[in-house]
Amino acid sequence: MKPDYGAHDEQDKKIIKSLLKALSVIELLSEHKELGITEIANLLGMDKSAAYRILMTLKRKNFVFSNPENQKYRNGGKFYAIGQSVLKHRHFNPLLEAELSRLAEETGEVVNFAVPDGIDILVLAACESDDWMNPAARIGQRRPMYCTSLGKAVLAHYDPEHARALSERFVYEAFTERTITSPEALMRELETTRARGYSLDDMESHKSLCCVGIPLLNSYGDPLGAVSISMYSLKRDVNPETQQRYIRLLLEASARLTAALKG
Repeated sequence: MKPDYGAHDEQDKKIIKSLLKALSVIELLSEHKELGITEIANLLGMDKSAAYRILMTLKRKNFVFSNPENQKYRNGGKFYAIGQSVLKHRHFNPLLEAELSRLAEETGEVVNFAVPDGIDILVLAACESDDWMNPAARIGQRRPMYCTSLGKAVLAHYDPEHARALSERFVYEAFTERTITSPEALMRELETTRARGYSLDDMESHKSLCCVGIPLLNSYGDPLGAVSISMYSLKRDVNPETQQRYIRLLLEASARLTAALKG
C-alpha cells in the first residue's frame, strides 16, 4: 500500500509533507538491500524528481549511500550510529561492549568497533585500559577506509567489484610514508587480507600505531562492521609475538563478537 501524504484534518496540517516523504524513503530502503530512483518513485507513488531530491538530501548528510556500480541507493551507517546512540543513553549494546571490554582487559590496548559509512569507517564503540593516552580512533570519529585496519577488514569482504569501485572514489592522503595511496595497491592489500582472515594497519594512519582488525559478517558473508586492536608500533617491534597474540585473540573472539552484535 502506497503512503498517503495528504492532510485530512487540522492536526495533519501541522505535518511537514516533504519530511514525511523522506521518512517513507528511509523506511522503504530499510526493507530492501538497494533500490534505484525509479523503483523508489514507483513503490511510493511519488515523482522521480521528488525521489531524486530526497535521495540527494539524505546522501548529503550521509544517511543514504549510492552504489557506484549500479547507481542504486541503500541506507547508510549513520542510521546504525543513531540507533546505537539511543542505546548508549541506556547502555551501549551490553553484549558487544562486554566482548570489547574483555579484549581490552586481555591486551591492555584500545579496542574499537566501527561500521562502514559511505567511503569512511565510523567508530561506534571504544574500550581501553586506564593508562592509555594514544591517538587511536575515538567514538564518533570517521576514518578513511583505505589506511585503517577497521576499513580494510570491511573492504576485503565486500564484493570485489564494489570494493574496486570504492577504491577509485577515495581521495588518498599519505598520513605516513607507509600509507596506501593508489587503488591498485589497495586491491592487492585487500586480496591478502581476505586470504589471511585479518587486516593490518602497519603505521599507515599514524606513524606510532599498528592495528589489527577482523570483520564481523552476517550469514551471507557481508560485513556488518569490524573490530580492531591498536598498539604502539614500538611495542610490536620490541616483541613481535605481541601482534600475533592479538590476532589470535581477535580470531578466537570473532564468533562471540558477531553473536553479540546481532544481540
